[in-house]
Amino acid sequence: MTTVALPAAPMTRKGFTTLTAVQARLLLREPAALAWLAVPVVVVLVLGSIPGFRTPQAALGGQRVIDVYVPTCAAMVPLFLALTALPVTFASYREKAVLRRLSVSPVPAAGVLGALVTVIAALAAVGVLTVVAIGALVFDVKAPAHPAAALAGFVLGGAAVLALGLVVAARARTAGAASGLGVPLMVLNFFAAGLYVPVAELPQTLQRVCEFVPFGAVTAIWSGHGPLWQHLLVLAGWTVAGGLAAVRFFRWE
Repeated sequence: MTTVALPAAPMTRKGFTTLTAVQARLLLREPAALAWLAVPVVVVLVLGSIPGFRTPQAALGGQRVIDVYVPTCAAMVPLFLALTALPVTFASYREKAVLRRLSVSPVPAAGVLGALVTVIAALAAVGVLTVVAIGALVFDVKAPAHPAAALAGFVLGGAAVLALGLVVAARARTAGAASGLGVPLMVLNFFAAGLYVPVAELPQTLQRVCEFVPFGAVTAIWSGHGPLWQHLLVLAGWTVAGGLAAVRFFRWE
């Protein structure tokens, strides 16, 4: 007996809203979802509770350790979500033949992907704002010198790593493969953002290299290091390149 593929129904606003709500419920059911949002918050609270981290450090240009780590911890949220949650979730759909079943249903697979990306982006925004708010309200972390530039940096940085996450999702056949590809990209961005060692304490050459990694550029914008145009260009370049690669190599099956 031949299976007949039904034509995909046009995606209406109501339909997309329903798909987005379903994707949000499915994602938040995963125990890891709590970690994606809670770990950066816990790290900020722990670092801020250490008295020595609330005093200015000469090695950090007069900044406190907590001042340096708030944008870094904020960066953890979109990195967790874009480079692990997004590709692993979508690869699991491919692995479990969910996408194949969608091909014989009136629900467009592209709508499912769009809904998942929307949920990931919304959760990332909430996580970033939560970490920044805790830093400002609890530990008196000052706003960046150029708030609009910092906001643009986080938006473009989020778009860049979402594009990279889509590249991983485009090729990974299984959730395990997606994790194996996404985690190294996440760790690289963690390093460039100063999670393991504050960027200001790295050798000058390595600091320059970090500025060409998406969230290395984002934290450089926040701290006011280097030319703003360069950082924004780097982020735009990663976003465009990642988006084009994802479109070129994406497969539903």
